Amino acid sequence: MKEKKIIFRDSEIIEFCRATLDTNEIHDPLFMAKLGKRVIVPGMFALSQTVNLSAGFLKNHAKSLKVLFNSLLSSGDFVTLCTSSYHDNPSEIRLSAINCKDTLTSNNEYTRLSVKETGFKTDHEGILRRLEVKPEQVRKFMQLIGAEDKDVAHFLFAVSYASQALLRSINQPETEIEKEIDETISKNTSISPFYHTLDIHIPIPFPVFDPVGELDYFIHFEREKPCKLYGAYVRCEHHGKLIFQSYYKLVGIA
Repeated sequence: MKEKKIIFRDSEIIEFCRATLDTNEIHDPLFMAKLGKRVIVPGMFALSQTVNLSAGFLKNHAKSLKVLFNSLLSSGDFVTLCTSSYHDNPSEIRLSAINCKDTLTSNNEYTRLSVKETGFKTDHEGILRRLEVKPEQVRKFMQLIGAEDKDVAHFLFAVSYASQALLRSINQPETEIEKEIDETISKNTSISPFYHTLDIHIPIPFPVFDPVGELDYFIHFEREKPCKLYGAYVRCEHHGKLIFQSYYKLVGIA
């Protein structure tokens, strides 16, 4: 087992959002203060720090990453991040972020790195969302998650940066479903898009690349429940090289 005890602070949340271009107001101390609430920790911030504890397993063995976001973490929360073999299974690493409960676990499901490939297959081409990446973004990201292996950090940055690509699809909609999601959020400003689950396929061999310059995200949305639950296929490439394929489930939360 590997373990790291941390407290999420406003200043670090702000820096993480700058690095990943996350403009969601729930991560803004001034906005949340007006509501009398604490800042919400970006899910990808907690996840990246946790995955980084098992960087070697991710880079050398894992073929998939399954994530469940069961609850929110807030600024000031004292959290224990840990990774461990589940039931002594060497082919799987369980990931946890625990304060009063494990925020990466839901019922009998849990967040994990696995040598097993993800079950989903998709032929969806998706709409290209190309994002610029500056050197200072990557440097700050590596510092914030405590990364020592730059290849792992670059991969985790690409995964985290997909959030910006998804938000761009919603804010600059092209398809009917993207317009529906945008309209739902625009009409009800108390609703924010939130990841429910995330499945990632990791290519073999592990993708080694430098994200500085640009990353390409091909995104295809599907409707599961109108104005409530959506799925998104996301394929990330760097100069034509596959970095990861993924499927997100997104739900609107207050």
